[in-house]
Amino acid sequence: SGFTLDSAGPYCSDEDECTIRNPCSNTCHNAMGTYYCSCPKGLTISADGRTCQDINECALGGHTCHAGQDCENTIGSYRCVVRCGLGFRRTSEGLSCQDINECQESNPCQQRCLNIIGSYRCRCDPGYQLRGRRCMDINECRQNVCRLDQQCKNTRGGFKCIDLCPSGMTKAENGSCIDINECRDGTHQCRYNQVCENTRGSYRCVCPRGYRSQGVGRPCVDINECENKEICQHDCKNTPGSYQCLCPSGYRLMTNGKACHDVDECLEQNIHCGANRMCFNMRGSYQCIDTPCPPNYLRDPITGFCLKNCPSNDLECALSPYALEYKLVALPFGIAANQDLIRLVAYTQDGVMHPRTIFQVVDEDPGVPFAIRDEKLKGVVFTTRPLREPQTYRMKVRALSYSADGNIEYQTTFIVYIAVSAYPY
Repeated sequence: SGFTLDSAGPYCSDEDECTIRNPCSNTCHNAMGTYYCSCPKGLTISADGRTCQDINECALGGHTCHAGQDCENTIGSYRCVVRCGLGFRRTSEGLSCQDINECQESNPCQQRCLNIIGSYRCRCDPGYQLRGRRCMDINECRQNVCRLDQQCKNTRGGFKCIDLCPSGMTKAENGSCIDINECRDGTHQCRYNQVCENTRGSYRCVCPRGYRSQGVGRPCVDINECENKEICQHDCKNTPGSYQCLCPSGYRLMTNGKACHDVDECLEQNIHCGANRMCFNMRGSYQCIDTPCPPNYLRDPITGFCLKNCPSNDLECALSPYALEYKLVALPFGIAANQDLIRLVAYTQDGVMHPRTIFQVVDEDPGVPFAIRDEKLKGVVFTTRPLREPQTYRMKVRALSYSADGNIEYQTTFIVYIAVSAYPY
């Protein structure tokens, strides 16, 4: 150990541990076959032979401090500081003493503290007297401070003169008159399912929510809230003290507990109707609608439109409509006449709304309560009479888009399904 095989010949040479790994925390001295560590003045080598530790001159008596001074050890040295008496603290430079403000640092007093040089004094608030370091309450009531028709109530640091209380009231700890809660104390005369309601100086018997009174001494009877036909949007079920609103199949009760909201089965049940079919969520139900693309049309994967894809030199295909779109509209029962339902838009091949388009209903069924009008380059489908029959309608609308010279440039076909619910919601 401490040597290494010399590469130039078959002999060992000294290993300089200080250069290779320097195991010392301060100064390393290499020696033949070994090394040793040293420390600066005021420090000594530790038991491990490598690290330095401070020499505590104050503990070992190796200091030169005089009487009236304290020895304060520092790393590698020490210093002599002034010795302070009780109630004083040495300043940071160690040369003088300063008063300790006991009131600010520890506040040994119960109420008031007065700092003095080298000490402190305790004081009490009005209404208290000092006993040792504690402030004791003075009982002023022993001095007959109230009128003869009043009761004296001693308080911490003071007193109160309390008048006599009227019927139904009692004295509180602070001497004031407070109401007697007969309902809480059980001294009321309410019976059956009546509820005791406390009042100032008395009480009354009332019926719980959802019940009505039959008179004094008789039990409360349930109120049938369902007699109010407007309390629920659909159906009402009376319950003891309350009621419950019900919704038809395919609807869900809203958070207000009264109105019904359609359940979107297509979305919530993740219904897949299959190829060339679309899930049509109707109010209260759903239906898989056939939405096939005709021959020579391809379905756009983003919009779902059927777009024309003609073979070359197919004149008949070239003259057919550019696009076929399916639209689904679910309506509540009872929509009035002349109400706008949906706006249809015809687009160019670049996906821009065509600037010159007219809309017309194709194969119009005289029984269909809908019509279409042109409005700002859009086709607006509206009602022609009130919708008072639950039914699903099918409309075919053609949009003719013209070029600037008046020739038909694009044709778009819309298949519009309109489902009217049996309920007005």
